[in-house]
Amino acid sequence: MTKRVGAILGANDGICEFLGYGVYVGDEIPTEAVGFFAEVLKKGKITNPKIVLDSGKVVYGCECWWGDEEEVKKTLASMKEVKQVDIDEIRKALRVV
Repeated sequence: MTKRVGAILGANDGICEFLGYGVYVGDEIPTEAVGFFAEVLKKGKITNPKIVLDSGKVVYGCECWWGDEEEVKKTLASMKEVKQVDIDEIRKALRVV
């Protein structure tokens, strides 16, 4: 099953960090993901939603807020600023910590 979705890293005070649009392709163990939840899922061999962004990059549900593309578009339209962010850069920064 594939479904068009949007992925948001986070939002605060009307400023949204947006990862992009893409396709939900099913659930997999989040091998590339970083962060506390990702580590728990990887250690437990637990699957998580996998999203292939239009850029070709992969993000997992444990790394973002995600949902139907049209709903995400509405959310972004309500923000005062939308910043495009790169999942690879986010992961690099989190691995340093």
